[in-house]
Amino acid sequence: MPLNVAIVGLKGHQGTILDGISRLDGVRLAAVCDDDAAALAGVREWRCADEQTRTYADWQEMLRQEQIDILGEAGVDSERHRIVIAALQRGIHCLCEKPLAASLPDLADVQTALDNAGDVHLSMLLTMRFEPAYRLVKSVVEAGDIGEVCLASFQKSYRLGNRPRWQTSTETFSGIIPFVGIHALDCLRWTTGREFTEVFGHCSNVGHPDIGDMEDQGTVLAILDNGGSAVARLDYCRPAAAPTHGDDRIRIAGNRGVIESVGCGRQITLITSEQGPRQLQAPEVPQGQFANFVGAIRGECDCEVPAADCLRMTEVVLKARAAAQRGIPFPV
Repeated sequence: MPLNVAIVGLKGHQGTILDGISRLDGVRLAAVCDDDAAALAGVREWRCADEQTRTYADWQEMLRQEQIDILGEAGVDSERHRIVIAALQRGIHCLCEKPLAASLPDLADVQTALDNAGDVHLSMLLTMRFEPAYRLVKSVVEAGDIGEVCLASFQKSYRLGNRPRWQTSTETFSGIIPFVGIHALDCLRWTTGREFTEVFGHCSNVGHPDIGDMEDQGTVLAILDNGGSAVARLDYCRPAAAPTHGDDRIRIAGNRGVIESVGCGRQITLITSEQGPRQLQAPEVPQGQFANFVGAIRGECDCEVPAADCLRMTEVVLKARAAAQRGIPFPV
């Protein structure tokens, strides 16, 4: 029997899941839910859909009506924990957007639901773990080529574009640190192999009053468990004329070398105590996140974004947001 996949929300990176369905055997798109009728209108024409794929305006009704094995969630931040908890309570594997929850009490409720769910997989769309450049950076650090990690930094700069209305209100949007910063901070934690012990933060809207509650920039400083530091720089200030939507950069400095990736992974440079700067070529990644998630459900591989990491990173970014709001450091 094929695995039935349902999607709740067409407001995020659902394309990662939809593309994965198209590429895998034994997986089908059973249902799609969104509160925007226009967004649902073309579902039947999607490459991954079939003539039995159904659409819903109410996710609770969809869960009642459909036999679902995997739920993909890509809706608004404020509703995510409720949807994830409902899926876990029904024994449905869940791959969702980030962060897992918009508040620490809601995150605790997700943890409880997962603890009670038994053999159910929960993961989050931390897709940067599947990008070749960052996998290469991780392997270089793990090999000891740069020695002890002293300082790690990540830049995520995006074009602002036309932001959806739900991102302009704190009632529905978690903010630039949880929404964007989680990618940067997870990548720093994952590539360095270091844990965070304390976070400081700042975020505000300096130059874009038309986007409501949404911040246009933010910075997080995290203390590493070896005494080093990590910095995430976030902004929506990339000019519209820029050649790409995003400009991602990572730099990890150790006591024996430095590795950097710029231009969203297009250029990777390593310099060490023994050898001058050299360009590295990242190998192709054999599978994407959705394929890995399905493989984990089938018992064919480990999930590369396990639930423990998703819970931990959501905790980190929510505390970093609190640190920014209160102007004080938070232990994590």
